Amino acid sequence: MKKSWQRKSMIAMALLSMSLLIFTAGCGGNSSDKKAASTEKQGVVTLSWAHGSSPEDRLGKASENFKKNVEKKSKGTILINHYPANQLGSEREVMEGVSLGSIDCGVISSAVVAGFSKSVNVTNLPYMIENRQKGWKIYDGPFGQKLGALTEKEGGWKFLGWAENSLRQFSNSKREIRTPADMAGLKIRTQENDVHMKIVNDLGASATPIAFGELYTALQQGTVDGQENGVALTYSMGFAEVVKYMTLLPHIYDPYIVAISKESWNKLSPDQQKIFQECVKEFIKDERNLNEQNDKEFLSIMEKKNGLKTYTPTAAEAAQFKAATKDVEPMIRSKAGDEIVDAFKKAVTES
Repeated sequence: MKKSWQRKSMIAMALLSMSLLIFTAGCGGNSSDKKAASTEKQGVVTLSWAHGSSPEDRLGKASENFKKNVEKKSKGTILINHYPANQLGSEREVMEGVSLGSIDCGVISSAVVAGFSKSVNVTNLPYMIENRQKGWKIYDGPFGQKLGALTEKEGGWKFLGWAENSLRQFSNSKREIRTPADMAGLKIRTQENDVHMKIVNDLGASATPIAFGELYTALQQGTVDGQENGVALTYSMGFAEVVKYMTLLPHIYDPYIVAISKESWNKLSPDQQKIFQECVKEFIKDERNLNEQNDKEFLSIMEKKNGLKTYTPTAAEAAQFKAATKDVEPMIRSKAGDEIVDAFKKAVTES
């Protein structure tokens, strides 16, 4: 009797479960399924947008402007989740994520991109671009498109454009640098980048790789005498408190790549792709202009508040820096290839 009752109970429960399943299917599934179906039906695509700068930095501000712009112009069919300050990982991790498709979009500095695309090493050819306007013209022109296409082939992402990281300048706590002779004996912090290290060593200083997070303390304690970063970063990181001199002769114009994973790009309809690309173009213009404004503003503050002494070399002095680093080109040719180096030098000459 007991077994018969248990068997009947089990059959009743099974019938009840089947009824509930049929009822649920008839109602269109659970709420998350309905939401997913609704999103797909409406053509809404949500993309992650990642970089290493703080929300208050010009890159963070330009990214927020981009988010608003693309969501407005797409009428809400493209939504952007903005992840500043390495929230999705280091620049290298973000670049890898974009390449693999686990992160949708990234704005990454060229030194990191060069680890994924050998052609990008050409951007480190020293003393070629003396001002940002020339840099903009070169990277927005045929050369920039050619280099971008090579990064697609080598890195496996969709290239969208070149924004601006910085014009890298030397600053130090010891003395004014007018010519390469003034760099003799100085310990200059660099990234762990063999091209950057060779540039510093060829100028007569001693390249000293140190993690960026340890740089302020290293300058403060005299572990290194100087560093090579842009004006805005020198200001925002407080380096003007521990360096006294800055030479306004950029040895590298350092671009950011703006890239999206191919998988994410293909999720967008042709109309969405057009809107997204147009908004990226506006983002690049916005970010560059903010960076230019920051450089002017922050340099003035550092001179007045921190007593930073700046020096702009003459044409003859600048030529000495270029001559001292002439052996960097063969190293870059071995990494990037002759074709892209020749294209870069041609673009510099014609701009």
